[in-house]
Amino acid sequence: MYKDTSILVVDDNRQVLELVNHVLAEAGYSISFIPKGQFLFQRLSSQKFDLVLLDINLPGISGFDLLRQLKSDPVFKTLPVIIISAEEEDDTLAKCFALGASDYIKKPIHHEILKARVQSVISASRFHENEIHQQQQEALRARMKMLSSQMNPHFIFNSLTSIQEFVLANETEKVLDYLSDFAGLMRQNLENSMLSHITLSKELQFLDTYLKLERTRFNNVFDYEVRVGIDAPENIMIPPMLMQPYLENAIIHGLRKSTRPGQLLLKVWETEKSIYCSITDNGIGRVLASAISESHHRSTAMSNIEARLELLNMEFGVDVFSVKVEDLQEGDEPVGTQVTLCFPNDLH
Repeated sequence: MYKDTSILVVDDNRQVLELVNHVLAEAGYSISFIPKGQFLFQRLSSQKFDLVLLDINLPGISGFDLLRQLKSDPVFKTLPVIIISAEEEDDTLAKCFALGASDYIKKPIHHEILKARVQSVISASRFHENEIHQQQQEALRARMKMLSSQMNPHFIFNSLTSIQEFVLANETEKVLDYLSDFAGLMRQNLENSMLSHITLSKELQFLDTYLKLERTRFNNVFDYEVRVGIDAPENIMIPPMLMQPYLENAIIHGLRKSTRPGQLLLKVWETEKSIYCSITDNGIGRVLASAISESHHRSTAMSNIEARLELLNMEFGVDVFSVKVEDLQEGDEPVGTQVTLCFPNDLH
């Protein structure tokens, strides 16, 4: 039960150390000792501990001073500390708790009291850590939902403008087709943004509709292809709206400004542990796009996706979600851009 629980005892009394080791090691705790307070922070920095048993009367720096330093240090302030001392005056007890001690054990130490106090403090500490972790996860999920629901307002505005142009040109059939696809895309976006994960097949369906609308909106200046190298995309769960901002970026800043026929390839494949998605365009490249950009501020969509990737890594583990951007060149000439996204294939 306690095999992964480490306790550091700071005391120069050999009898106390032997007793604590006998009682707590027998209960399954991992016990370490240091006899002097000046070694405390060095030891805490080199090994993770779940609890410190701290004597008040130590040679050199006192237990009170050590407790004060611990609770003022951002790294160790949440580490639970039980004070052990032969003193039992009210002033001593009050000072211990005022400085942030979790509990107090009087010498001579009673075996059962020691075990009960240690178990109680560690259980309370872990409960508190779990509560904080849960709150952090809920906050992360809420922020990710908010970010994933924010389709670029320029896309919505420009789509409505395109519909207006079709109406003015009396292209009734084109208006009806575009409106149908646009309404379906907005409904999909609303539904997907309410979920933390959707199937890869649903995401690809959403992206195909999005690309079809963008191709129509820009008078077919580019063609696109979606290649899926996965047998059952309906069984793979991914966070929604991870790929759309990069597709949008490729169209707006690369393909739309190119003089050659545009080509956009969305490719998805799987390895043993990861899903990879590459977005390759034959547009003008990032350097030229940046030089001729109408505005020098970063797009909201790109800022949002970077924030989402950072939040996802905080939730699932460092760097399990990643993105790589490459400039494609033939000789010294830019011939496009490739973005490769990587994320775990075992999300649920």
